[in-house]
Amino acid sequence: MQVASFFLFLILSAELMGAFAGPGAGQYTWERFKKLPYPGDKAFLYDTFPEGFMWSVGTAAYPIEGAFEKDAKGLSVWDTFTRGGSRKAMGDVGSDSYHNIPGDIRALQQLGVSHYRFSLSWPRIFPNGTRGSYNEKGTQYYKNLIRRLKEIGVQPVVTLYHWDLPDALQRLYGGWSHPILVDLFKDYADFCFETFGEDVKYWITIDNPFVVAWHGYGTGIMAPGIKNDPDLPFRVGHILLKAHAAAWHVYDQQYRPLQGGQVSMALGSHWIRPSKTRRENLRACQCSLNFVLGWFAQPLFVDGDYPQCMKNNLSSRLPSFSEAEKASISGTADFFALSFGPVLSFQLINESLKFGQIEDLDLRMLLYWIRAEYDDPPIFIVENGWFVYSNTKTEDPKHMYYLKRFIMETLKSIRYDKVRVIGYTAWSLVDGFEWYREYSMRRGLFYVNFETTDMKREPKTSAIFYKKLIERNGFPPLPENKPASGVFPCNFAWGVAANSIQVETTPSQFADPSVYIWNITGNGELKRLDGAWAPPTRRAPRCADYTSIRHQVAQVRRMHVNHFHFSLNWSSLVPTGKVSEANATLLGYYRCFVSELLRANITPVVTLWHHTGRHSSLPAPMEAKKGWRSSETVQAFVDYARLCYQQLGAYVKLWITLNEPNTEELGYEVGHQLLRAHALAWHAYDKDFRKDQGGKVSLTLHTDWVEPAYSFNRNDLVPANRVLDFRIGWFAEPIFGSGDYPPGMRSWLQQRNTLDLFSYHLPVFSEKDRKLVRGTYDFFALSHFTTTMVSDVVEDKYTYEGMLEVHYMIDVTWIMSPLRSSPVVPWGLRKVLNWVNSKYKGVPIYIMANGVDEDPARFKDSLRVYYLYNYINEALKAYKLDGVNLQGYFAYALSDERDPGFGMYGHVHEDFIVKSSLTHYRNIIDHNGFPSPSSAQQHCPHPTEPCPGCHLFTKRPVVGFLSLVGSALLITVGMIIYYAAKRHK
Repeated sequence: MQVASFFLFLILSAELMGAFAGPGAGQYTWERFKKLPYPGDKAFLYDTFPEGFMWSVGTAAYPIEGAFEKDAKGLSVWDTFTRGGSRKAMGDVGSDSYHNIPGDIRALQQLGVSHYRFSLSWPRIFPNGTRGSYNEKGTQYYKNLIRRLKEIGVQPVVTLYHWDLPDALQRLYGGWSHPILVDLFKDYADFCFETFGEDVKYWITIDNPFVVAWHGYGTGIMAPGIKNDPDLPFRVGHILLKAHAAAWHVYDQQYRPLQGGQVSMALGSHWIRPSKTRRENLRACQCSLNFVLGWFAQPLFVDGDYPQCMKNNLSSRLPSFSEAEKASISGTADFFALSFGPVLSFQLINESLKFGQIEDLDLRMLLYWIRAEYDDPPIFIVENGWFVYSNTKTEDPKHMYYLKRFIMETLKSIRYDKVRVIGYTAWSLVDGFEWYREYSMRRGLFYVNFETTDMKREPKTSAIFYKKLIERNGFPPLPENKPASGVFPCNFAWGVAANSIQVETTPSQFADPSVYIWNITGNGELKRLDGAWAPPTRRAPRCADYTSIRHQVAQVRRMHVNHFHFSLNWSSLVPTGKVSEANATLLGYYRCFVSELLRANITPVVTLWHHTGRHSSLPAPMEAKKGWRSSETVQAFVDYARLCYQQLGAYVKLWITLNEPNTEELGYEVGHQLLRAHALAWHAYDKDFRKDQGGKVSLTLHTDWVEPAYSFNRNDLVPANRVLDFRIGWFAEPIFGSGDYPPGMRSWLQQRNTLDLFSYHLPVFSEKDRKLVRGTYDFFALSHFTTTMVSDVVEDKYTYEGMLEVHYMIDVTWIMSPLRSSPVVPWGLRKVLNWVNSKYKGVPIYIMANGVDEDPARFKDSLRVYYLYNYINEALKAYKLDGVNLQGYFAYALSDERDPGFGMYGHVHEDFIVKSSLTHYRNIIDHNGFPSPSSAQQHCPHPTEPCPGCHLFTKRPVVGFLSLVGSALLITVGMIIYYAAKRHK
């Protein structure tokens, strides 16, 4: 799909050339992204970041420094806040960075970042908030830190204020609610610029002023915990903006010429999407962002004043700026410092600020919105990441994959949307005290055990991932990520699968006995003649009389496949379980169906028993007798198989005994019986039918792939291998391998039973059964739809499998199907094909079902088009590059009528609509894969028709009618000629 990516790039580039920016321009963001090609725009982008891109990691003083009373440090509002109310924990120690500069420096070196963002503690430098209380020891701590950063080649990004206001200023003046804070902050900033500025090129004045104003002085969730005055947050925000502007002007006038640095204010934001596709909903989204981000961004980057939406909604509650103040505030940001993550997203955004819309987690759209709304500023993402719960230690795959997602969205915003992102900051370097969440969550790339005295920093999986990403400067394209060119062998089985077919027990060709009059001289319509009926037909019904068969065969043939896979209905064919009482009419219908498929040069592939999950699909008497647990059911299945071989075997050369029996819900006892049933049915064919019929028999196993959530060492593979043993090896190993269950499966269950935690009984094969089951295959048939990830870390109890001790998860960068939320992971198919090939070397493999769900109303099913192209291409790689003995591929499914949401034919009332995916799949079949334009054309012999001319006579009634009309026409013409000649004489 590289071509699609290229065209996407061209589309976006052309669009951006004509884009406009300014206040209000951001409201077109939602419409723009809605028009982008799906799912191509959502696909993972393999590319690198621009040269010189800044890779950073960040921390804040209060959560990590500790030493809250050490070396004359003054109290902060957080020191006081955590000692009041119902607070349970304090950040007195945090991760003790004050005493562990070497540990933090080693962590930074391990990551390989170019920048480190940290904050200065105002009360550590000025204990009471003023220059008169200057603390040399506190200042020296930061000098030492900056010196060590310089020694390892890491540039500091320094935040002057990250929420830890000197408590003295809160007690004396009411904190940020008092205008005197403007001058006090200005003086504090002046000191910091003078003291540290020679080595600092990026300054952040105030972090996330929205949180300070709204939650520190509004909801009271954050320090200093002031609440009950609904207008106070807006007055606080007003003073924060003035304080920032004052600090910026000090730097601009006194320090920029010598130091050459840049200054900004870190602005936090959420993202929001419209609940309905109406213009008023888009305006509400725009207003939501303006109330959070625009509150501070518009004064800084536009006109020194608040967004119009805030003015309209708040009126006199919102303070106003004088013209001089507007001029002083406008333009006081040298870059856009953006904070995006759990501090605001899904955490601290009140419902009132969502304006009835839906909060979302889309960094890319936010970046584009900023570009449009604020005239394309350079953006430094100064805080981004996610979190895990406190019980997570060094293995944090959830955090790792959220980092991957956010960084991917950043890369797309640069490459596709032309947003000028200049740097990215992962949050945070180490675990610490997480503000109002205390120690209930962790955000660090390095694990800190708060119960130990040394607070040792241990790299998490997220740290290893971030390190490798920085080394590669992104996600450089790899050979395995590129589409392969080539074709499948000439005898490759191209097929389509359906769980079942439409059954018509009475031929419909002559089902209507009415007599019609043809109004040939008028409107040409047929009019039924009341009270008149045609005499019943005296000939025996023929296969072509079944309209449903003709219709379904025509559908399959239109796809250009050469195989069709469907399942018989055992409970309908043999309702009592006794083959002597089989439904002869239904059996005849199936015989007609497969014979008509052959007439159309389509090879039928027939499944005897299809497990559906909701229903057992067993004959009722069998179900009543313990189902598959009973040996009677096993024998009844073998008898049923023999009946099918006998009645249909002349037409069917590929048999599937059981479809997807390897499902956990059936249990090990049932699984054991199913293995015996399959083996006995296979031996029955091998002994009594193979010689005359020449067919092949196997079973289809469900083989969704399982990938380790991280694979930085061999131990990481263990959970995935365990799941594969239980998921696939459970049935595959007895049949294709040793004749027994996988050793890892048996030993694991024995271990669990020994611990008395579970009571799982895995049956033991007798020597007789081992010989019976082993080798009962002619090919390996598999169904594959998606891929999941596993680790042995408990992060979410709802996705934790206790028996296997694994945690299921997904990579949040994967495309998800809309109905079942099934990940679209094409390379998973290649991996499972290689796994089968490595276990059972050289076994012929058929992919019997592969497909994705999509909204049945979408006839331009672009997700399925993408899915089929990429999954089939991965199958080609397995065949061409890996040497897998791949014999065939069956797309799932034929029609939405029988398999809702999966069909390549849509179904509306009585009409069938050809979807886009069918056309694309047919094109792949016609080319037998993905031939390179430069390669020689593949020449495959055309199959001979089993019955030349059969296609013509499949519609015998029509042909008969036309013959009658033709004969009458010839007689009429003959008579005209005869009488004309006679008159002439």
